[in-house]
Amino acid sequence: MFAYLMIGFNAVMPMLVYMLIGLLLAKTGLMKQSTFRDLNKALFAILLPINLFTNIYKSDFQQAFNGFALAYILIIALVVFFILAMLIPRIETDKSRYGLMLQGSVRSNAILFGLPLGTALLGENNMGMVTIIIAIIVPFWSIMSVIGFSLYSDTKLSVKDMAKTVFTNPMVIATIIGVIAVLLHIQFPVFLDTSLTNVTRMVAPLALMVLGGTFSIDNIKASKGALIFTLTIKLIIFPLIALTLGALLGFRNDAIISILIAFAGPTEVSSYAQAVAAGADGKLANQIVVISTILSIITLVIWISLLKAFGLF
Repeated sequence: MFAYLMIGFNAVMPMLVYMLIGLLLAKTGLMKQSTFRDLNKALFAILLPINLFTNIYKSDFQQAFNGFALAYILIIALVVFFILAMLIPRIETDKSRYGLMLQGSVRSNAILFGLPLGTALLGENNMGMVTIIIAIIVPFWSIMSVIGFSLYSDTKLSVKDMAKTVFTNPMVIATIIGVIAVLLHIQFPVFLDTSLTNVTRMVAPLALMVLGGTFSIDNIKASKGALIFTLTIKLIIFPLIALTLGALLGFRNDAIISILIAFAGPTEVSSYAQAVAAGADGKLANQIVVISTILSIITLVIWISLLKAFGLF
């Protein structure tokens, strides 16, 4: 079992090291928060979309695509989402926390954690299915988060605004372009191919450094019931359900790793800004993001070790 723990440890710990470097840069003042914010904008607008595009472009799309696994992930996500949407108001009295507890329990940081973790476990040449899942699950959770906050407010959903949000998302645009490039069998010149590959290798460490540099731990206090509930669902119960059912249905290798990435990672960083904009408890939203990221370093090692021990990848 120790050998399996080391596989999970070696896959996850580089991500912690990158975050600690970012935290060190911030605490020593070598990089200002304004710099981290600018880097974060560049990551989500350009660099991470390039990463997604390159992984799709370099993958064997037809061989990598697993429609059954994709359908399974979306169905599980929807079922758990609506179960929690009904459960949370029964256990939490503060209505301002309903939406953020819901999104905090289900919305994974699939890009910043998923891409480097998938590469570490599968290799950069076997990321086709993982990339497809990430490209779909990210806008999917963005939409479901909007729905989640709207469920507990008097504001009506705007289909037009949601469609605009999805189709102007750089990740979605990069995915569409990548799929078109694959279907048209476009081949880039060697210099451009090399450039894309090198940018892709650079993006994940940089993104994790930015994540570490923008951590705010000033608001972390004694755990509340809402925080404990959200973290337990996010890091233990949701992954346990998704991975167990996935294993029983026969998902292996890149399919089971895709399920791991879709559900077992920490809460999406951008969920904090979305929660504040929706008038939710910003302090709790910050705690969910920060603590789930810290604890996921441990829980991901355990999940990866179990998957390896049962021969699922």
